[in-house]
Amino acid sequence: MRIDVLFAPQGLELQKPKGLTVAVVDVLRASTSIAFAYAGGAARIIPVVSIEAATSLAMKLGEEGVLLCGEREGKRIDGFDLGNSPQEYTEDRVAGKTLLLTTTNGTKAITLCEAAKEVVVAGLVNVSAVVEHLLRAEEGLGLVCAGKFGRFSMEDAVCAGMIVARLKDHLGNDLELSDSAGAAEIIYRSNPLDTATLLQNCEHGKYLGSLGFNEDLLVCAAVDALSVVPIVQQGRIRRNETALPEENGLPGVSNSLPKSGR
Repeated sequence: MRIDVLFAPQGLELQKPKGLTVAVVDVLRASTSIAFAYAGGAARIIPVVSIEAATSLAMKLGEEGVLLCGEREGKRIDGFDLGNSPQEYTEDRVAGKTLLLTTTNGTKAITLCEAAKEVVVAGLVNVSAVVEHLLRAEEGLGLVCAGKFGRFSMEDAVCAGMIVARLKDHLGNDLELSDSAGAAEIIYRSNPLDTATLLQNCEHGKYLGSLGFNEDLLVCAAVDALSVVPIVQQGRIRRNETALPEENGLPGVSNSLPKSGR
């Protein structure tokens, strides 16, 4: 089995991950918030690219049981119910609800993977569960780091490297690494910091700390805090494969990135 790593999702615009099982990594913080929302019993989580797409879909679905969630520049979007702090996604807030989630980096990376055979959401908090799931893949694997504004981010690279290293520990020579997958493993194995210190010292972690999200960094750094594997199917993360009634006949909402802009 071969595994490849993209350190930023822009490469997906040139080469689609068709036929691959893909794990999208956005440690700070979309992957972590999605994992906590899933663990908290959210009925559906729908990743969307833009604020406009989220609000439009909320109107189509109706207000009852629908929460608008997301951030721009790390801060909760004005008028939205929840931001992108995993601590907000508690069972009493999200259980049984439909979450429409749009974030600066993570949800864009997820939607760019729509050609993949399967997409899962990975962070430090559910890394072992994701590795166990990926071991069951029958074809190639891809890890897509959400990064920050299309650029490399250390926390996502370390998490991707951790996944590569754990898969390699299980599969040995049966796992073929691309150059970038090998680089991710090297980054992970040579990282001298524990995960909490890593997140506190990386570029985006420092930014989130300046906004007052220091506790989020500790939550996001907690390796294997959860045993869930959120799986994206037809643009939704569901607790089961049965479409809810309001989805039948619902006009599609494009998640495609615009030709220009962020």
